[in-house]
Amino acid sequence: MSTLPKSAKVAVAALAITAIAAGVWIALAPGDPPAHETTPAPASPKAHPAPASTVHTQSAKTTVLTLLPSPDPEQACSADGAWCLSLTPPDDEGLRRPVIRPGANTGPSAAPAEPTDAVETYAVWPTLIALADGGFIAGVETRMSTGYSGGGGSATELRLFKVSGGQTSPAPILTLPVKGDLLIRACFSEADVEKRGEACHDEYGFTGKLEVEVADGVMPALAYSTNAWAFPRGASRDEDSTTRGPLTAADLVRETDRTCSFSRRFLFNARTGVYTPDRTLPDCSNYTTP
Repeated sequence: MSTLPKSAKVAVAALAITAIAAGVWIALAPGDPPAHETTPAPASPKAHPAPASTVHTQSAKTTVLTLLPSPDPEQACSADGAWCLSLTPPDDEGLRRPVIRPGANTGPSAAPAEPTDAVETYAVWPTLIALADGGFIAGVETRMSTGYSGGGGSATELRLFKVSGGQTSPAPILTLPVKGDLLIRACFSEADVEKRGEACHDEYGFTGKLEVEVADGVMPALAYSTNAWAFPRGASRDEDSTTRGPLTAADLVRETDRTCSFSRRFLFNARTGVYTPDRTLPDCSNYTTP
């Protein structure tokens, strides 16, 4: 038996190894898994999940945030601390406008006005409406108070603004009375005291409440409801109370003014840029003008 040269043995061994490897490759052709492995079924295509909606995306809905009171009525922040609001000094139009900033950086508010016979004070409306387009509706409450002999009065007006990013002078979009309190002297002698059953003041009260309706669009509908009353029954600022006859016990009650106790719905008019009511508002200045 002849013996192969050493070099030939090496060549044969190499060929054998190559043949074995080729056989293995054929047995495990691409796409055929080993016996101990399984190929998972192809997953059905799925849509990518939409990002979580926030008040800063077009797809988001209106969000109503409550602003917490602070020692300065001209500054307030949302309960979660994400947004803070302060008021600008009066501008050329005499308006105080809201400024919205993220976080606790509200910035300085204007110095309070000097006291006068008719005093205006200002406060942040304690509601902030975050809109679907990333803007806000913010409000400024203006309270006018005055005093006169034997009485006095005050009235609060709410002015809403649409505030967009970077906007420094937003325009008003709705102005409504939200509070009125009047006390008018009606006794000038002991005879008047007796005649009026010791009810020596005509009193007038007015409250207005503004609520945000659910909205799918950018600008929500607003629901406005009011309540007005006078004391004693039959009291009117259009009449001289001293000319009335004696009051009875039945007159010493608050009487609701049905004309100035009403509800309205406001929709935003994109063409004019302001909110308009579904019906004309009555004249309730007897309750809302001190």
